[in-house]
Amino acid sequence: MDEALLSYAITGVIALGVAVFIRQRGWGIALPLIVLGAIVGIAPIGPSAPPNPEVILIVILAPLVFGEAMGSSYLDLRRVSRPVLALAIGLVITATFVVGGVVSAAVAIPISVALALGAILAPTDAVAVSTIAKRASIPRRLVSILEGESLVNDGTGLTALRVAVAATIAGSVTVIEATGLFAVAVSVGLAVGAAFGWGMSLILKRSRDLVAANSLIVIAPFSIYLVAEALEGSGILAVVVAALWVATSQHSDPGWSGRLSGNTVWKHLTFILQVFAFLLIGLELPVSIARLDAAQWNLVVILVPLVLVTLIVTRALFVAVMVLAERARDRRRSRRTGIDQRREGLGRESAILAWAGARGPVSGLAAFSLPLTTTAGEAFPYRDVLLATTFVIIVISLLLALTVAPLARALKVGGDDDAVITRDIDVALARAALDRLDAAIEEAEVDGHPIPQEVVDRLQHDANARLDRARGEQDVSVTREMVTTQMFALARAMVRAEQEELLRLRDEEGLPDSLVRTRLRELDLRQQALGSQG
Repeated sequence: MDEALLSYAITGVIALGVAVFIRQRGWGIALPLIVLGAIVGIAPIGPSAPPNPEVILIVILAPLVFGEAMGSSYLDLRRVSRPVLALAIGLVITATFVVGGVVSAAVAIPISVALALGAILAPTDAVAVSTIAKRASIPRRLVSILEGESLVNDGTGLTALRVAVAATIAGSVTVIEATGLFAVAVSVGLAVGAAFGWGMSLILKRSRDLVAANSLIVIAPFSIYLVAEALEGSGILAVVVAALWVATSQHSDPGWSGRLSGNTVWKHLTFILQVFAFLLIGLELPVSIARLDAAQWNLVVILVPLVLVTLIVTRALFVAVMVLAERARDRRRSRRTGIDQRREGLGRESAILAWAGARGPVSGLAAFSLPLTTTAGEAFPYRDVLLATTFVIIVISLLLALTVAPLARALKVGGDDDAVITRDIDVALARAALDRLDAAIEEAEVDGHPIPQEVVDRLQHDANARLDRARGEQDVSVTREMVTTQMFALARAMVRAEQEELLRLRDEEGLPDSLVRTRLRELDLRQQALGSQG
């Protein structure tokens, strides 16, 4: 067996074991895995970072972003589309130019190279942000903004990076050429992602073999990325769009049988990819620093605090402008409607939004994607400096991310109280199940094949018990032993009614999709426990 392959395999198993141990204790896996990777990178034995950067971008980043997007909600993102798009597009472009300008002016790095560094570090990271959201009890709307920003801004940042790299390796790119490259990358990425998303949703919906269909979705990110890139589009943006399309389709059909297994597969894959992404950053960190000569090392020492402060200040100012614009919009609505539209806590929430700009694997993998040489065959300028600066800033930003939860508590920014909404959902679902049972009883009597009273009593007992628990009237344990085929069929029909009612509540009454997905998973599990509907 190839020694390098064996070394990667052993290190990967160790990293997964460490990640499992850490996760079971409720800790974040990012920093420990980076430390593990750095130790392995320093050790005389063990693997080093893979030499081909493009392979890393495709093999790890594309499916990792796809998996993160599969766990997101397009409907929740649509409700906060204005701030998401402002941060994911406006802030990324702004930060890219600000960082590029500051770096180029401060240390005399070519502007195209400085812009490449800005494009690498401008996007926040979906993995790091999701960790922040889980650890800090913050409002759902704020979580949706942070997650939506971190998903969409990957495509913006990597597209800006492509333009900056093209300018570096070609010598120069005009503003018109750069704008054209950006427009083509975004439009093609959107089109390819939508086409693949529609096609995959159709296959999943019509397939009777869930194993084969979900296997197709697992390998889809690679094809999506490669097709989009071949057409000069943004591969990452295409991957995000396709994943959001598939996720939305899966959670819009109450009877979609593959939803549960598909979600489980992607949770496992995303976790594994996160482990390897952070491990790779750790592996490359000591190597990239060791490659620096004295002049480059001094440059990194200057760049790290300079870029970090620039990113923080730029984000804070951008969010402040967003808040001012939002308050002005609220005042205009108040004057138009005569109703006070001001939102309490907007300033405190904006402080969390401004501070929660963590970087992570996406920035690291984007740095890996920097070409080794220019078109003239010369080494890509300052590549090792950019890599070392990126990896150090990732580590520092992850350390700073640990302060988001204490900051939220200090500002008294708490999460949403979902108790009332959850109780109302439980009541509505139990009533939907009872209504479906009543309809089934009437249909059976009309057909001349009445349902045995024992079956009716047990199913009514189950639904009424859940209704009582939701109302807080009693807490009883209900046995769900099913004794007849007819009982199974009615129970499945009742669960289906709950699924339909849940989606109706979301679509017509605006329930948060994140809550709906949690409850939909519970209903999927109940439906699975009742067996197939053959």
